[in-house]
Amino acid sequence: MLLEDRVAGDRNVVGRLTAAYVIALTLIAILSGGVHLLLDNVISEQRDAATIINIAGRQRMLSQRISLLGNDLHQGDETARQPLRDAIALMRRSQDALVHGDDLGISNPLSPDASAHYFAGPSPLDARVRAFLDDAERFVETGDEASFRQFHLAARDTLLPALDRAVTIFENEANGRTHWLRQAQKVVLAILLTTLLAEAVFIFRPMVTRIRLYASRLFDLASRDSLTGLPNRRFLVDSGEAAVIQARRDGTELSCLLVDLDHFKAINDQHGHATGDAVLVRFAELAQTALRQGDMVGRTGGEEFVILLPGAGEAGALLVAEKLRAMLDADRSEGLPHFTASIGATTLAPGDRGLPDLFSRADAALYVAKGLGRNRVRFEAGQPVARDQAMEMA
Repeated sequence: MLLEDRVAGDRNVVGRLTAAYVIALTLIAILSGGVHLLLDNVISEQRDAATIINIAGRQRMLSQRISLLGNDLHQGDETARQPLRDAIALMRRSQDALVHGDDLGISNPLSPDASAHYFAGPSPLDARVRAFLDDAERFVETGDEASFRQFHLAARDTLLPALDRAVTIFENEANGRTHWLRQAQKVVLAILLTTLLAEAVFIFRPMVTRIRLYASRLFDLASRDSLTGLPNRRFLVDSGEAAVIQARRDGTELSCLLVDLDHFKAINDQHGHATGDAVLVRFAELAQTALRQGDMVGRTGGEEFVILLPGAGEAGALLVAEKLRAMLDADRSEGLPHFTASIGATTLAPGDRGLPDLFSRADAALYVAKGLGRNRVRFEAGQPVARDQAMEMA
């Protein structure tokens, strides 16, 4: 039940982390899209503002060009007539584009401030520009002297300052829009960075911790016996092979104990498998108490256990084995039947091919111990001994 609760809890945590991760990714995607739109808007605004300022500035130049060409034509230079017409047409088109948009690259209409400058007040700029152009056209087509004086005087005295004021308005508006967009971009970027930081702290960090925890659990499942918590056979064999290599490289001793609980089948039959499991767990507890630091005990299957003793020779192996046997024999844990163990011991010999020879000799020693009446320790040295030979020796 505890395992089921842990699994259910892990699933809930994983579900919450996954949901938070998806939400964070969605928010980052939205913010990234917002940054992109803001940048696109900044570029569009800059382009539009540059076009408007350029055309508004050109209006000033065109007003002076019209005045100069009109003066040349007034003095009898007929070559100025067509350029004057072209300048008038371009200035009129530019004026329409400025006040109405949708031409010459201008997409936006006038702002309220610019609109007031062009259309409000006693002398609006749009009306003055169009009057200026009308007088210039009338002079070109009819040679009207009064019209010439009107547009020539306007270009020289009154129109140019008003056109300068229009350019200033457009420049200030462009700078204001750009500043606002940049501030908005900074805010969105700050939110994006804050979101990334929060995601790292509150999502990725717990997720990495959980992954590390799951990896540790998977390692435990793969390397430990689920009942006793001791290393299983695979982990013990891998560790044993490494211990053999280490012992031969360092020139140190390595001993092995093979432990089998006596009459364990009878315990299961008489008291039930739950009691048998409790006996196995109790053995694991006592064995770890009896061992030295650096020693390793693992369950290889059923009621059989292996103990590796790095640095221990025959005397050390017998000392640990007898200590463990006596501890088991003296144990009277409440609710558990009395149980003992037979132990086969051996030490790594120069002729051993590796861990299998060590296990084989310890196994043979174990069978001798069981044959001699159980609840005892038997040590075997030298070459591996077959089980049938061991039984004959017993």
